[in-house]
Amino acid sequence: MKTPVFRFQEEVLTDAPLTLVRDRLQAGLPCLRACPGLHAPEVAGEGITLRWQHHALGAVEEGTLRAEFHEQGTHLRLDGRLRGWGAFLLLGWMRWRTDRLLDRIVKELP
Repeated sequence: MKTPVFRFQEEVLTDAPLTLVRDRLQAGLPCLRACPGLHAPEVAGEGITLRWQHHALGAVEEGTLRAEFHEQGTHLRLDGRLRGWGAFLLLGWMRWRTDRLLDRIVKELP
C-alpha cells in the first residue's frame, strides 16, 4: 500500500530588497520558530534557502522556503510536504503552523 503524501505551496512578492530579507532570514525571524527541525540557511548566489524536516507520530513534515531576487523586490516561495499515515492525524496541526507563514515573514521584515 502506498504512503499518503500531502503537498502545499505558497508564493508572495514583497517590495523589500533581497539583501534585507536574506539578512533577516539568516538572523532568524520569530515566526520561523513554527518550523521545527530548521536547518542552517543555504545561500546560493543572491538568494537564500531555508529547509526543515520534522518527524511526529510516524509522519514527516518537510518544507523549503526560498527568497530570490525579483525586479520589484523579493520573491518568497514556500513548498511543503506531509508524508506518512500519521499525517491524517496531524494534517490540521502541521498545516496550521505553516499557514500564512509568508505573510507573517513579510510583517516581521521591517
